[in-house]
Amino acid sequence: MKQQHGGVKLSVIVVSIVLMGVSAWFNQANADEQPQQSTSQVK
Repeated sequence: MKQQHGGVKLSVIVVSIVLMGVSAWFNQANADEQPQQSTSQVK
């Protein structure tokens, strides 16, 4: 049970990282189409 719970926890972390990466890529692609919103994310 402990191993299964650890696997679920790890899956949640991996999914969170993937979602952050996808959202960052989407924001970058969206900023290319709409320069007005580029000020919301500064890198």
